[in-house]
Amino acid sequence: MDTLVLVIIVAFISLAIGFALGLSLGLWRSGQGSAPSAQQRLTEVARSSTPPSEAQASLSSPAAPPLKEAPVPPSAAVEQPRLNPLGVLARAVQPDVRPAQPPSKSIAAQIDEILQEKLKDSPLASRAIRLLELPNKGMVVMVGLDQYDGVEAVPDDDIRNLIRSAVVEWEKRVMGE
Repeated sequence: MDTLVLVIIVAFISLAIGFALGLSLGLWRSGQGSAPSAQQRLTEVARSSTPPSEAQASLSSPAAPPLKEAPVPPSAAVEQPRLNPLGVLARAVQPDVRPAQPPSKSIAAQIDEILQEKLKDSPLASRAIRLLELPNKGMVVMVGLDQYDGVEAVPDDDIRNLIRSAVVEWEKRVMGE
């Protein structure tokens, strides 16, 4: 029990330190405590009582032409990214999940697609011919409710020839890739 309390206390202290560091880093990145940029210095000089010619001379080198202050539209101002400790923690905890690749089709399924294309315009369309790959059986031919263990086991010559032509078409497509 004492160990559990100690672990909880250490976890809270760690979270507090992480939160404090995140806030201080966020303040540092937002520009507080950093040196002013050239644009900020130029704006400050323009607001001061120093005449513009002296201000430009102090900011530019002797060989450079005088600087002209161009107004910066609000839309052009670049906002620095802010570090959100909770966002960083949430991204660190989330698992790197990539979308699952659909499983590749078996050879029997690929040939069956071609067979179904050929069956559309065939007088055998009403026979419900399918090629399936079954576990522990391999490829089977279904003709209606009848199941055959291979193309050669199908008793109808027209169905065998149609399946063979689908196999030939599949080989052409695979070799053509």
